[in-house]
Amino acid sequence: MISKRKGQARRRQPFKPSFGWLRPALAALTVAGSALGLTLMSEWMHDPQAWPVKRVHIEGKFQHLHKAQIRAVAAAPAAAGFFVVDVGDLQARLQALAWVDQVSVRRIWPDELDIQVREQRPVARWGAASFINARAEVFTPDTPVLLDDLPALDGPEGNQLRVLEMHYRLQALLRPLQLDVSAITLTARRAWRLRLNNGLRLEVGRRDPLQRVARFVRVYPAILASGAGELTSVDLRYSNGFAVRWNRAKTTTQQTG
Repeated sequence: MISKRKGQARRRQPFKPSFGWLRPALAALTVAGSALGLTLMSEWMHDPQAWPVKRVHIEGKFQHLHKAQIRAVAAAPAAAGFFVVDVGDLQARLQALAWVDQVSVRRIWPDELDIQVREQRPVARWGAASFINARAEVFTPDTPVLLDDLPALDGPEGNQLRVLEMHYRLQALLRPLQLDVSAITLTARRAWRLRLNNGLRLEVGRRDPLQRVARFVRVYPAILASGAGELTSVDLRYSNGFAVRWNRAKTTTQQTG
């Protein structure tokens, strides 16, 4: 009886198939499906017909720039589509425009490019055809621009900031005379030459330019009172005085009554 019960206990268990291979197979199919889906989605997002840039918004206060000029630069990059347009490249292209001081470009969902532009604000002319801004940065327009109301500055390359700062200091010194500096030149030998808004030319030289001009300001009324005619130039390079030039041929007499 005991052996019979042991035989019954040893009955074969029913066969159970193994599905251990199914999990990695499903994972592989999932990855393949995801990759395919991502590929199809990427192609769809890169299709300019599916995701076009419908509007280019330009904002800024312009005197020398034109929105049409900015749109022309943005046209080709924007044609690539909303997701494909290279914002950094477009910003660099716009920054290369002479009258652009600063620019930012960003996407606005779902079909717009926003371009913010700050135009250059020249504070003086530089050299023959360039301008200089308040940070002493020089820029040269593609076409000549006449801004004769700006002072004319010039000097060796790398001295822009030095010349601009000298202009501001000289303006302050000449304010009591109600005169302005219309032109400053720093020569290759680092000598200063000035032209005032009344046409008077000053040879200042290399040494102590601010002190020499300050001394000129103090004695300018006496110089005018000492001569007759048009004062054309003053040489300040002397240690104990000035060399003054008059144009007596242009002396005029005013009559009344």
